[in-house]
Amino acid sequence: MENKTKILIGVLVILFVCLVTWVVRTTPNEPIDDYIEPPTVMEYENNTLVEEKDGVKIWEITTDKIRIDANTHRADFQNVKGKFYKEDGKVLELTAIQGYYDQDTRNIHIEGDVVMTDGEGGKLETVHLDWLSNEELMIATEDVKISKDDMRAFADRAESMNGFQKFLLKGNARILKGVKEDPAENSAENSTATEKPTENPAQNSNADANSNEVNNSER
Repeated sequence: MENKTKILIGVLVILFVCLVTWVVRTTPNEPIDDYIEPPTVMEYENNTLVEEKDGVKIWEITTDKIRIDANTHRADFQNVKGKFYKEDGKVLELTAIQGYYDQDTRNIHIEGDVVMTDGEGGKLETVHLDWLSNEELMIATEDVKISKDDMRAFADRAESMNGFQKFLLKGNARILKGVKEDPAENSAENSTATEKPTENPAQNSNADANSNEVNNSER
């Protein structure tokens, strides 16, 4: 009787081992993915971007929200507050609705109610503002208005390579001097304002049509 019990136990053990082996062999092997793909888009709030050259700060952009795409190397931001630092120590401050920074070219594009001030009464208003890093060129486009003291300048496009000191106006350019208030606000008081004529392309073959230069450092 004891031998039969041992034999029965042995048979049961063998059957159990065979069953486990069958289950292991018939269970599909699911690949284990140990690598987790990192996110390509990251978002931050209340962030500041800064660019320096030879240890000197060139500009900084502070935003409420920034979205960085690792694939396109582009940083989009909203509610822009920025500063451009000039070589003479003066600071240009700007505000705008939105913009983006290209990490490859280090260029900046800002748009929507763009306003830039120089702290000395000078103000630039436009729809779009671009900063080209390699050329150190600032370009304002669409409904450009530059004002300082009693001077008002208007154009489709304005370019500056010396940090708000001089602007080259292009496209429907006109300059008013002796303006007490903006022309749209009080046309009667501006009746004595003098308009500086735009440059005649026929007199200078190298000049752009309807262009003019504004010196913002005269006052």
